[in-house]
Amino acid sequence: MRTTPAAAPGAPPLTSDRSELPNAFRAWCVLVVQSFQRHWRVRQMGWVSLGLLGIVVAWVAVFTARGGWDLTNQRARRAAGTNRQEAERLRPASRYAALGDEGPALPLRPHEVPSPLNPTEDALQSLVLSVPHAAMTSDRFLADWAFMTYSRWVVHFVFMGFVLPLFTLSYASGAFGTDRESRSLVWLMTRPIPRSAIYLAKFLGTLPWCLAFGLGGFVAVCLAGGPVGHEALARYWPAATVATLAFAALFHLVGALFQRPVVVGLVYVFFFEAVVAALPGSLKLLSLTFYARSLMYNEAAAAGYPVDMLPSMAAAVSSTTAWAVLGGATVAITLAGMWFFARSEYRDDV
Repeated sequence: MRTTPAAAPGAPPLTSDRSELPNAFRAWCVLVVQSFQRHWRVRQMGWVSLGLLGIVVAWVAVFTARGGWDLTNQRARRAAGTNRQEAERLRPASRYAALGDEGPALPLRPHEVPSPLNPTEDALQSLVLSVPHAAMTSDRFLADWAFMTYSRWVVHFVFMGFVLPLFTLSYASGAFGTDRESRSLVWLMTRPIPRSAIYLAKFLGTLPWCLAFGLGGFVAVCLAGGPVGHEALARYWPAATVATLAFAALFHLVGALFQRPVVVGLVYVFFFEAVVAALPGSLKLLSLTFYARSLMYNEAAAAGYPVDMLPSMAAAVSSTTAWAVLGGATVAITLAGMWFFARSEYRDDV
């Protein structure tokens, strides 16, 4: 007959209640929490990303305070003054005043000199040269120009091209970095948890940090942009969210496969996402940034903005395709990472 072993003197009585024993799901939940807590300590790459974000936010704030998004304050091409001053100079009244003694003498180019003896030519000339002044006094034109300029240089180029990928790289790639540094990765893989579940737990523990800093950085950049940035935040935050998820899944896989994931990730960010995604042709279809920018492009087009000011996105895919690719890539990369991690061998002496 099977007997229960007696407890040692002074020890608590033994129990056969299996509910008090840690099961695999409870251990998996603990691993998720521990993975989240380990990122309280900002790593070196995280400080670099925060520094870059601070520079971008400061630049956007200063540029906004100086009225940089207002086309009328921009320096005119082939002229010494601003666009507003150049438009005022080309008005018929200003051009005729330059011929006589009325008002200040403004310099005129040969094609800008009025032709009072040829009414037809003078009327056509005045009509063409009055277009800049009409544009400078159109609130809708100025608002559209400001929004698309902010979208092109701040959101598409700086944030989506560099800041967001670097933020997700700094946190997602470090999920296994601390275990490698402390030589506890092999010990972790001996726990009664499937390896694929370990990979998923690490990803879920890291994901809140990627979303917090990725979307938090996007909010900071947009708030620094004033009313134009507020409009961009309201329209582009869904695209920034799904892009953060896709980048987090990708760089988490990079962190599991490579011992130097930051180096691999930096090459990917600065070469593939920054260069290849902006090239014409079909190669940019392999870039995650291209699909996030396509979502932003389609959102701006649906709102009636002149999306022709985004020449690099002329071949943007539909929003349905972009959502499917980014969402599918997040799931597929995560499943692929679980599969590779479950079949890989790791050593703690390298």
